[in-house]
Amino acid sequence: MLTAVKRNTKKANTKGRRLTPAIGLSLIALLNYSAFTFAAQRVVVSEAQIQVDDQSQRTQQAALKKALRQVFIKMSGSTHVLDNAGVRAALSSPQSLLRSYRFAYENGQTYYVAEFDQAKLNEILQREMLPLWGDRRPETIVWLVEEGENETRSILDESVNTELQLALKKTAKERGVPLSLPLMDLTDNVNISTYDVWGRFVEPLRQASVRYNIDNIIGARVYPNDPSAIPDLPENAVPSGTVESLDDVLSKESQDTMSEMGADATVTGDSAEGEAQSEVNGDDTESNGNVSNSEQAFDAALNNRDDSAVPFTMNEFADYAKRADEGKYALDWVFVGGGKVSYGSIYGDSPQALGKQLIDAYSNYLSSLYAVVGIEVSEREVITVSIANIGSINSYASATDYLNSLSVIESATLVEQSGTVATYSLTLVGTVDDLLNSIQLEGRLRSVTDAYGQTVKGHSFYWSN
Repeated sequence: MLTAVKRNTKKANTKGRRLTPAIGLSLIALLNYSAFTFAAQRVVVSEAQIQVDDQSQRTQQAALKKALRQVFIKMSGSTHVLDNAGVRAALSSPQSLLRSYRFAYENGQTYYVAEFDQAKLNEILQREMLPLWGDRRPETIVWLVEEGENETRSILDESVNTELQLALKKTAKERGVPLSLPLMDLTDNVNISTYDVWGRFVEPLRQASVRYNIDNIIGARVYPNDPSAIPDLPENAVPSGTVESLDDVLSKESQDTMSEMGADATVTGDSAEGEAQSEVNGDDTESNGNVSNSEQAFDAALNNRDDSAVPFTMNEFADYAKRADEGKYALDWVFVGGGKVSYGSIYGDSPQALGKQLIDAYSNYLSSLYAVVGIEVSEREVITVSIANIGSINSYASATDYLNSLSVIESATLVEQSGTVATYSLTLVGTVDDLLNSIQLEGRLRSVTDAYGQTVKGHSFYWSN
């Protein structure tokens, strides 16, 4: 049973604009357009779900504040947003931002589900010049092998609810990251093996992920972190020196970061700078993992690695014994996305803590790519874009709604209609690159190209109905 109480609900006002009748085919519509698209999913960024023990007023008030903290993190993509004075002021009176709440029940647990006024939250983040991450987010599949007792290894799939799987899914939901695990049906078992995932071999991971139409891939393995549990070397071992060892990569960055953060920071990867958060919700939930400064690890790793990189060198395997005291468990990951590949390792006291830490760091990385940092009103750029294939009232309405839904666009106004080409004036709260990154997440707008496949100069796009 579900109960709900509505608060501060507002009706959205929509404005229509009459289109000039189509007068013929436009030359731009006859040009080629880029067919490369990304899979993106729209997530509800203004809602949070908090587990509660009862429905008392006191419990609701505490859950309301936790929910707002979670929403601020989800909408900005970073826990640093909670340090901002304007955000802290909003957290002191969460009721003023609440639109509705309800109680939900699942697996014997009670949850307080709060929905907040997204427009007001957008205003706060933009006013404070904080990152604003839109509701369109790239989809990710995680191929993960967990080593259990007696060194048994199995790939996590959607159908088995282990503690590690639940930690991955829960953290991804809290951070607003669309994440899935493989089905591990007959097709998957034909396409990929446990050995492929355990070895973090890029090509098998790519091939097996094609059927899921996913943007990004994470391959990982979790195992007890002790010398006797050093991962098996591949049968065809990569010669030492093919890629630089982790010690070489981390030598200076790791020392600087450790001196700043203290002995509780542990990272092994392509960079030791950044942050992996241990308190995504901003509550007092205890984390069993070592706090890892990995927020920029994915970012730096992607900038420094390429597809020719291999998972390990012989020197790296020798380092495992030295790191045995950094946590009871280790998680080695490979990230495949944007045409690049990166590798790294993190440590913690439980597999579920490592799963949470991994998704936190990954969420921070995605935010660094797609979140838009506000610009002062006086400095906001106004650009003109041409969009072909806008030949009906419905297509015009859809395209206009789409443009206005992008977090990087403050307003989109139709200024001219010629044939099936609509020209819009866009006021941006971010940069043109931010706009292009947002558009690239979906195939609704595609860059127009010439006969040689080169992008046409100017901001010309083709609308896909």
